[in-house]
Amino acid sequence: MDNLLLEAQNRIKNKRMHFVNQTGKKKEGEPFSKYISELFTRTLLSVILVLLCAIFVNSSDANLLIFKNKLFNETLAFTKINSLYAKYFGDIIPDKVTNSIPVFENTTNTSTIEQEGNSYFVSLNSNTYSFLESGVIVFLGEKEGFGKTMIVQGIDGVDIWYSNLENYNVSMYDYVEKGNIVGEFHEQKALLTFMENGEYIGYEKYIQ
Repeated sequence: MDNLLLEAQNRIKNKRMHFVNQTGKKKEGEPFSKYISELFTRTLLSVILVLLCAIFVNSSDANLLIFKNKLFNETLAFTKINSLYAKYFGDIIPDKVTNSIPVFENTTNTSTIEQEGNSYFVSLNSNTYSFLESGVIVFLGEKEGFGKTMIVQGIDGVDIWYSNLENYNVSMYDYVEKGNIVGEFHEQKALLTFMENGEYIGYEKYIQ
């Protein structure tokens, strides 16, 4: 009987440790009960935040319009939100989540750069180009005047638009690494746009 009890306790312990290893959030030496308590608190606070947003939206048509404009017409400050959330509740982005696109070592795969309005046409030596900064994909789709576009909000807070795309192998809210391939560009030309705090900036920080 004692052996059966000991075996059952070990199974329970192993299941707990497996769960912790899968989530990757428990700190070394932290009691499991404390970890569960913090996880419950984070979940509860997230639910409260969602409910507050729902109340705000449903309270008036004006609030609904504000919400729609912020959500659909502006790029969310995802990296700032993540930093604030991580400070109090833990990181939104898992430590090792990246897309599986192979690294493209020649990050300066360019021949000429020509300014086009607030953007830059970059002539490439091939039809592929690599991410100029690590970050989170916050937009995928068509932009009028830009064609097929991917917007990556960098870890430095700068939004980089990769336009004139033909193909890519990523999804919304993927975390991408600097140096990985963005995708294939039409006629070996990438149209790049750089924005920081709603203002257009130059390419010099990213392309030497």
